[in-house]
Amino acid sequence: MLKYSLPLTKWRKPMKLYVYIIRRLILLIPVILGVTIITFTLSHADVGLLIAGYEGKTRSLAARLIVIHELHLNGPIYVQFLYYLTNLFTGNWGYLSPTEPVDAGTPVFTEFLRRFPPTAELSIIATIFVIALGLPLGVLSAVKKDRGVDHATRLVAMVGVSIPTFWIGLLILILVGPEGPFPHFLKVTTEGQIDFLKYGFTSSGGLQPWVAVSGASGISRPTGFMLVDTLLYGDVPAFLDALKHVIWPALVVALTSFGVITRFMRSSMLETLNQDYIRTAKSKGLPENFVFKKHARRNAFGATTTIMGLFFAGLLSGVTVTEYVFGWPGMGQWLYTAAARADLVSVMATTFVFTIVIVIANLIVDLIYSYLDPRVRLD
Repeated sequence: MLKYSLPLTKWRKPMKLYVYIIRRLILLIPVILGVTIITFTLSHADVGLLIAGYEGKTRSLAARLIVIHELHLNGPIYVQFLYYLTNLFTGNWGYLSPTEPVDAGTPVFTEFLRRFPPTAELSIIATIFVIALGLPLGVLSAVKKDRGVDHATRLVAMVGVSIPTFWIGLLILILVGPEGPFPHFLKVTTEGQIDFLKYGFTSSGGLQPWVAVSGASGISRPTGFMLVDTLLYGDVPAFLDALKHVIWPALVVALTSFGVITRFMRSSMLETLNQDYIRTAKSKGLPENFVFKKHARRNAFGATTTIMGLFFAGLLSGVTVTEYVFGWPGMGQWLYTAAARADLVSVMATTFVFTIVIVIANLIVDLIYSYLDPRVRLD
C-alpha cells in the first residue's frame, strides 16, 4: 500500500510588535534624511533669499556677513549641510520675512508653535466628523449592496467629493455669518479661534491666558489649544465660543472628504464579506449580526485605517483653502502667505514639519494595521 505524504508548510510566526516598531523606526531615518537633502538643495538654490530669511528685520551688510558666517555659506557644501541639519533640529529656522502682514521678524519656530495648535484642533474635529459620517455610511452601503440605500449613499459620497472646498466654505459663511438665518448662538461673528473683543480682558483689565496678544497671530497659552485652555481656566462661555468657531471649518473639511472614506470602507467591507471564512461562519448557522461584528468589521478596517491616517496627516499639514476662507490662524494660511511673499525659510520649515507629520502618521498607521492584521508582521 502506497503512502503519500504532503510537504508540511512552515508557517512563519509574526514578529514581536516591539521588534516591528524598532524596524519601522530605523526605516524612517533614510526617509527623513532624503527630505532634508531635498530641502537643503532648494533652500540654497537662492542664497539671497536664504540670507534674507535669517537676517530678520535687520537688513545691513554687517547682519548679512553674520548670517553668512553662522550658516558657513563660504565653506564646503558638506559643512553647509551639517550646519543646516543642526539648525533644523534645534529650531533655528530663521525669521519671518518683513513682507509678512503680521508678526514680521518673528522667529519661524515661534510662529510654528503659534500656528500648529489651531490646525491640530481643526484637524481633530474634522477627523471626528469624517469618521462619524464616512465609516457608518460605508458599512451600510456594503451591507445593503445594490439596494436603494447603497445607491443613495454612493451618490452622496460622490457629490461630497465633487463639491469645491471654497464654494461650500463660502456658502456656510453666508449661512452662519452676522446676516445669516441661523440663531445668534451659532453665528460666527469674527475670524479665528475666538471672539477676542468679548473674551480679551478680565475684570482686572488684563488679557486672558488663552487669548492672542496684539501682534501675535493665533497664540494661545498654556497648551496652545484653545479648547483645552478655556476649559482649564473654567471659562465655559469662551470654550463654547471657540468650539463654535472650529466646528464650521471642520464641517467644511468633513463634507468635502467623507466621501473618499465612505467609498474605501464600502470596497473593503465588500471584499471582506466575500471571503471564505465569512461564508463558512454563516453556513455554520451563526447569526449574521454576530458574523458581521466579530469577523468582518475588524478586518475591513485595515485599508480604511491607512487612508484615515494619511487623511489626518494631510490635515495637520495645513488645510490651506479652508483656513484661508475662514481666516483660521493655522499652518495652511501661514504656508499660503509665506509662498505668496517669497518667505523661503517659512516654506522650507513648513515642508520639514509636514514631512515629519506624514512620516509619523505612516508609522502610527502601520502599527495600527499590524495590530488589526498580525500577518503584516511576518518576517
